[in-house]
Amino acid sequence: MKQSSVDREMTMELIVGTFMFMVLLALAYFTIVLGRASFFEKKFPLEVEFEDVMGLRKDDNVVQRGMTIGKVKSLKLIEGKVRVLAMLDSSLTLKTDYKITVISTSILGGRNMEVKVGSEQAPPLPHDMMPQGTKPFDLMAEAAEAVHEIRLSMNQGGILTNLEQSVASIKDISGKISRGEGTIGKLVNDEGVYNEFQSVAKEIRGVVARVQEITDKISKGEGTLGKLISDDSVYTNVAAVAANLKDISDRLNKGEGTLGKLLAKDDQLYKDISTTASSLKDITGKIERGEGLLGKLINDETLYNDVKSAVNEFRTTVDDYRETSPVVSFTTLLMGAF
Repeated sequence: MKQSSVDREMTMELIVGTFMFMVLLALAYFTIVLGRASFFEKKFPLEVEFEDVMGLRKDDNVVQRGMTIGKVKSLKLIEGKVRVLAMLDSSLTLKTDYKITVISTSILGGRNMEVKVGSEQAPPLPHDMMPQGTKPFDLMAEAAEAVHEIRLSMNQGGILTNLEQSVASIKDISGKISRGEGTIGKLVNDEGVYNEFQSVAKEIRGVVARVQEITDKISKGEGTLGKLISDDSVYTNVAAVAANLKDISDRLNKGEGTLGKLLAKDDQLYKDISTTASSLKDITGKIERGEGLLGKLINDETLYNDVKSAVNEFRTTVDDYRETSPVVSFTTLLMGAF
């Protein structure tokens, strides 16, 4: 009996020991493999001096072009500067235009050390020269400083006082509006103004409806304007008139008809008219100068007087003849009887 119980205890201890060994192996697997830690890989040290590391801590990542290439192993304060020791997965050759700085991973915290090796054209950094890190950009510190400067400028420049006065003025204006004072106050509080606006809006709606009615009639071809727009005969008549005008203009261009001849390129008619006008001008000049019979009749008063005297003598002769005509007739009859 005692031997069997001892065997059972040994078996249980063996099982428990085996289980614990498997647990330890699992922990080692998660620690080494899944944690990307290896005790057999070669690491390459990189020391950098900073004026300020902005909260960089041990085991923070070292990144290049956004990829993790190592971790920070230690930070030491030496002669007023922070010396950071990083262990890299691969060797880096820094150029003279390198840049190493501490960057934020989020606004809530977290830092990485970012390494930029430099351009390919630049010469390599000497091995005996300690790389110097650039001053990091602390967003929260910059924001706090900016807020402080804004508050200081607002206090010194009197901006806060002006804002207080502006707020007081706005409060006074809003109080007047709420009490119905001024034009805006009446617009806001007086119902009569609202009713007037409603009346105006109603009239505007009526005008819009009337305009819509007119446009509907025009689109249906009603009225003079509607017929002008919709009736094809108007277009036909206009086209016919245009054709007639074109025919007339063509005939004018060809020199047909009286007006066409007047507008023709041949200036013979113009020359004839010009010659006739010149002759008329010459004749009227002669008449004005008293030349010729018509000129003498118009300009010589003696001829006018002679003509007038002759006319008077002729009239006197006719009158005498009328008076002696019965006696002559009687004498003639009497002598004819003998």
